[in-house]
Amino acid sequence: MQSKKPTSAQSLSFEHYSPHKLKRIISQEAFKSAHNVEFESLTERERQIFNLVVHNHTNAEIAQKLCISRKTVEQHRKNINRKLNAHTFPDIYNYALAFDVI
Repeated sequence: MQSKKPTSAQSLSFEHYSPHKLKRIISQEAFKSAHNVEFESLTERERQIFNLVVHNHTNAEIAQKLCISRKTVEQHRKNINRKLNAHTFPDIYNYALAFDVI
């Protein structure tokens, strides 16, 4: 006897998620929805730098990797923080989680 493939409704079931995980997913989706415009305003270069920042690269490492000056990296980071209204690393980290950067 062949086993049935789950239907799309069954594959979207949240029964196997813990309440804590569901709460986190809902929170991240709400954050993403509320901050999509800000995140989409980042340029391609700012997104590259954002990605490297959330993966714990220093300004010097980012500059070397992207072949730009450290001052340029610092300016891009200022622009990122301004556009996202991010004042702390946890603010940046929330964007990274919500927008699947990490």
